[in-house]
Amino acid sequence: MNHTEPALKIDNLSVELDGHTILKDISFTTDVGSVTAVIGPNGAGKSVLLKCILKLLPKKSGEIEIMGINHNNYQRIAPMISYIPQKINVDRLFPLTVSGLFSLKSPRPISMSGVEKQRMYDLLEKTNTTHLINKRLSLLSGGQLQRIILAYSLMDNPKILLLDEPAAGIDVEGQDTIYSLLSRIQKEEKLTMMLISHELQIVMNYATQVLCLNKKLMCAGAPSKVLTNETLQHMYGAEVGHFLHGH
Repeated sequence: MNHTEPALKIDNLSVELDGHTILKDISFTTDVGSVTAVIGPNGAGKSVLLKCILKLLPKKSGEIEIMGINHNNYQRIAPMISYIPQKINVDRLFPLTVSGLFSLKSPRPISMSGVEKQRMYDLLEKTNTTHLINKRLSLLSGGQLQRIILAYSLMDNPKILLLDEPAAGIDVEGQDTIYSLLSRIQKEEKLTMMLISHELQIVMNYATQVLCLNKKLMCAGAPSKVLTNETLQHMYGAEVGHFLHGH
């Protein structure tokens, strides 16, 4: 695609929390329509990076641009970005249904407009969850809730989707399903996607770019180029040294 601006451009980003350096001098760009996977050990600053892009955490220094717009002008950026956190806990007694959740996106006080309802049905169809429309969120399985939240996050037609461990809490068989669903929706909705993942095999299969993070940016590039035994041992230690045999 011929786009003059990258979807996301980060220059020398540093973040400090409670006097501790969490991220130091991080610089990278992501192309429009790409899938960027962020990998690294626990405590590497992966979730902090996403929260900083979302302006939920302050940066110490550096610049962030989203779709060519400076981060300081975040009210212009906010409608372009959607975020799915790692854990979504729903109170078992909370009576909100799936359709009730979607109605929260509508500015109308009573019910959704015809256009909004059609968008909801389209997204439920895309995520194979139409049959759950009248079900309470508290009664959904982890995999069902994840697909509903994915559909909900796309209601406003965002350009960028950030996901923190999208397969967390889903069984191994379900993980492949959620990632193949994300891959399909990313293409259909023409999304730029950035996700945190511990599943290195998934990263190999679905990401166009991988960022290896451990407070600093250890490496960045196409998964086949940067996910070498040497890089992974440097980041995680010897136990993942045999991951890439056969690739």
